[in-house]
Amino acid sequence: MKQTNERLCALAQKGDAAALDSLIDNNKSFIGKVANDLFRSMNLAQSGLSLDTDDLKQAGNLGLWKAVPKFDAARGMKFLTYAAPAIRNAMMDMVRDAFSAFEQRMVTEDKDGICCQRVSLDDVLPGEEQLRRIEAIADPYAMQPQSIMEEQESRWELYDGLKRLTQREQTYLLYRYGFTDGEEHPLIGTAIYFHLTKGRAQKTEEQAMDNLWLELPWWFI
Repeated sequence: MKQTNERLCALAQKGDAAALDSLIDNNKSFIGKVANDLFRSMNLAQSGLSLDTDDLKQAGNLGLWKAVPKFDAARGMKFLTYAAPAIRNAMMDMVRDAFSAFEQRMVTEDKDGICCQRVSLDDVLPGEEQLRRIEAIADPYAMQPQSIMEEQESRWELYDGLKRLTQREQTYLLYRYGFTDGEEHPLIGTAIYFHLTKGRAQKTEEQAMDNLWLELPWWFI
């Protein structure tokens, strides 16, 4: 019979190395899912950081291992619920360390820092329907009828504001907030995607957001 995480953790806390190995094995699917999700959301495949999912899984294993000594089953919490933040934080620490090393290797940047041809609101997406990106980002008619008109009007005001920004600012915000792929990306992941330092990415974002608010109607905010 397969032992529970809580039982294995109790044994590992007493110095049972085999129990610790079994605990990691019990949770390898969860660790793998977190690693794959993080690898995809941060676009690490094209980041130049020389990290792969196996690296993240190893970091996740270490995070789980570090969670063992402090786990207290008497509090009524499941071990994996307790360990999950430690697993993800260990992976993020690995990415941050790799990114810090990457920043140090960066000698020059493109003067704008961003390739402005990556995305456009008016791009025609592949497929028989030939939708523009602005039409495909979200479907207002999937909402409840009473919300359709209000949401659609707000969305088009937002798109109109975005189109008034410089191409560099528009491109950055489209990627950062998930307009390009439906998934919001963290600041450090966006910096990696555009090969910026974290500080440069943050400055670009602040400037783009300030300019976007200026382009939106007073009632939007």
